[in-house]
Amino acid sequence: MLLIVFASSSLFAQSSFKEINEKSLAHYNNAEWDSVIYYGKLAKQNNIDYYYLTYRLAVANFYIGDYYTASYYFDKAFEQNVIAKSDLAFIDLYYRALLYTKQNCTAERIFTNTEALDSNVRMKHRGNIYLSYINGNAFAPIEEGKLRMDDDKAYSQLNYQQTINTIGIGGHYIASGKLELDFRYAFSRIGMVAAVENQVEFNIRNYTMDQHVFNIKPRLHIDSKNTIDFAFGYHSVNGNPYGIWDSTLIMDFKNYDNSSLMLGLSYKYRFKKVQIGINGVYSNFYDRDNIQFGASFRWFPKGNLNLYSITEVSAFKAGSNAIRPIIFQKVGGKVANNIWLEGSAIIGDVQDFTMINYNYSYELAYKTKFMLNAKLIYIFSDKWNFYFGPQYILSSANKVQEDLLVQPSTIRTAKGQGNGSGRGPDQLEDVNNNEIGYSQFNIVGGIQWKF
Repeated sequence: MLLIVFASSSLFAQSSFKEINEKSLAHYNNAEWDSVIYYGKLAKQNNIDYYYLTYRLAVANFYIGDYYTASYYFDKAFEQNVIAKSDLAFIDLYYRALLYTKQNCTAERIFTNTEALDSNVRMKHRGNIYLSYINGNAFAPIEEGKLRMDDDKAYSQLNYQQTINTIGIGGHYIASGKLELDFRYAFSRIGMVAAVENQVEFNIRNYTMDQHVFNIKPRLHIDSKNTIDFAFGYHSVNGNPYGIWDSTLIMDFKNYDNSSLMLGLSYKYRFKKVQIGINGVYSNFYDRDNIQFGASFRWFPKGNLNLYSITEVSAFKAGSNAIRPIIFQKVGGKVANNIWLEGSAIIGDVQDFTMINYNYSYELAYKTKFMLNAKLIYIFSDKWNFYFGPQYILSSANKVQEDLLVQPSTIRTAKGQGNGSGRGPDQLEDVNNNEIGYSQFNIVGGIQWKF
């Protein structure tokens, strides 16, 4: 009886070319798109693949709104039969599918100077420029009691971020059918707090740090499926931090200026509704070799921009420190007419610098343990978008404390006082780095112009 059941199931799964062709055509003529797609799946199970079925699947997926899958079948139909290029109605749908999924370079490459361009399509933008602003304050500052050093220590120092004001400008440009350019510049003024203590004094001082970040990312489209991204970045930070700068234990402000470079490379492959990628980044932030490498997964469940998910898992290594895992997750989608909502999170010990494949940037906090973002995007018109949302960051700061191997005869409390000899670094031992957590709340907003 089992053999009879298996034999019957096998016979039922087998469908002839004639059956699939006739029924898919009948459903196609009646605009029964789900049934056309059903026979496409049945054909795949039976290793049946030919131009006219691909043609029907492209059109069917387009009309159910699965534009990513539709573009896959449109592209395949062009490869299977050159006659598709003379079907103006067919290539017009192909053009729309590309525009509705922002595959603009492919549209540029295939349809430039082509009669198939539809003047009624409203998404023909060659690029965009945006202006953004971030304002934030410490949401849960570090308690003053935790700033004081432990007993029997020579000195203690802790610095952490209190406020931030960032203004950024960026844009995206489709240079040709093969090349896109993405650029970003941001200026941040960061308010910091320093708590410094030796055996005589305990001071809390505010100071500011200015940060300049410039990134440019050329994107090369090898074909409709394969993409390579290059990333180049420059970062500088300067200010007047307060602290103890040498073995004399004098507390003072100091001019600080540091710059660094970043180089990144990523490769992405798209198949229907899914895009997978790998990436790697090198930077010399804080004069230290930083390396990050990871893999990404981008998914469009509905086959269009009404719902999307981006996941990236990375490993980050800063100097001689151990490798740290980083997880990035973004989910976005259309929630109402002209309104999209995005939410994203970064989990991991992201210190100093990181690059996310789809959202690369320098981190502003000293140590970011967790970052949560929400953004509401309003499509005001064909050319203007507005976005606004909160950002929550859970961070930590290191309280550096040191014991003395040899107690100095005089603790210098100001410049020009004391014995003037200072102490060498060999007189310090037992360096303690106590990590203390705090959190920050930011408001992010911006405007985007499409041209």
